[in-house]
Amino acid sequence: MTRKLSKLIFAMIAMATLLPLAAGAQSKVTLTMVVPNTTNTAAYEQIFAAYKAKTGVSVEIQALPAGEEYGRLMQTRFATKDYPDLFEMDPGTKQYIKFRADETLYDWTDDPIIKRIAPSTVDFQTLDDKIYGIPWGSTGSYGIYYNKAVFKTLGKTAPANWADFVAIAKAAKAAGIIPLYEAVKTGWPLQVFSFAGWTTFVDPAIGDAGVRKLEKNELRLNEIPAFADVLKRQFDLYKAGYTQDNVLSGTYEEQQELFGQGKIAMSAQIPAFMFALEQKFGKQFVTDNVGWFPLPSDKDKGIAMLSPAGQILVPRLTKNYKAAADLVRFMTETANVNILYKVLPGIPVYTEATSVLYPAQADVLSFVKAGKAKINVQNRLSSSFTDYPKLLQAMFIDGNIQSVLTQIDENYRKTGKARLLPGF
Repeated sequence: MTRKLSKLIFAMIAMATLLPLAAGAQSKVTLTMVVPNTTNTAAYEQIFAAYKAKTGVSVEIQALPAGEEYGRLMQTRFATKDYPDLFEMDPGTKQYIKFRADETLYDWTDDPIIKRIAPSTVDFQTLDDKIYGIPWGSTGSYGIYYNKAVFKTLGKTAPANWADFVAIAKAAKAAGIIPLYEAVKTGWPLQVFSFAGWTTFVDPAIGDAGVRKLEKNELRLNEIPAFADVLKRQFDLYKAGYTQDNVLSGTYEEQQELFGQGKIAMSAQIPAFMFALEQKFGKQFVTDNVGWFPLPSDKDKGIAMLSPAGQILVPRLTKNYKAAADLVRFMTETANVNILYKVLPGIPVYTEATSVLYPAQADVLSFVKAGKAKINVQNRLSSSFTDYPKLLQAMFIDGNIQSVLTQIDENYRKTGKARLLPGF
């Protein structure tokens, strides 16, 4: 045997000996995922068990106090370079700024995952042409929830345009049914109408460029005619008698009761309205009698306004960041997001995913699939419409829309300045 051949055989034996050790080292990798302590982890546990069976990599779930404290704790961990391998976070690009994404977070912009996400969500997750967060969860929609039994009695279907919407209100009033219930006393429900109206009327008027100007304080809210028009439409419905008689004393609780009793045709509401109705009137009532449509425009059915899903972020400054990215890819495979939606049913943000939906949610999904959906403008802006419900209450009392717009604008800019946002 030549010396050269002896060396080759020795190298092959050594490699055969080391391969099991390398595999064993890989199987001992444990990734840490941080979530708020209010998170339902059942889907994670199923998916992580499947990932371990496939790769040998374990995932440890670490729960931290939820709410504002969660965000502060995560920022502290980044400041001290105590990075988790991946973590759950509130939705949107605001989080990119908080965590200095271009320096610290994994860049998903060109990853194949992105092609399987609904365009409305991809748009929402993009900042300066970059995507650093992978959406995780489901979306919902603000909009008009209507009683199907009432509509059937009136001989009406979901409106094709604004004129249809007003005609439905008129027919309901003539039949002694409340056309649109406004919970003025409760306050917060008042904002649903105008935020739903924003996607239909304001976004087409100012475009994404206009929203970016608002973000930088280069556009005034009280100088957007389409926004003033939305508020005027809401007030005009009240003045025309298309809301309940005791509008100023209207409450969210009464709204639910009267809707369930078939005394209301329409309610501008959030997705939680369906689940409140389910608690009071049963799942079958919601399945059979609750429909949804976006606020229609003068020309068409309108654009759905979505509340966003949360997101998963991967720090790229850890030794395991490639394994963490691989885990996220596994989590977002269709079979695995279907596990998520089985545990937590909702409107999927992944185009190939399936979920058990109420008919009203299926109505929302049809707009999402048609590309006629946009994330709530409040989720797209770093400043806020501070005291917005209170100002809308004032609008119902005195009808001074311009005064309300001016105060909304002032509050928005004061909040931006207090948050030390660029341009404010």
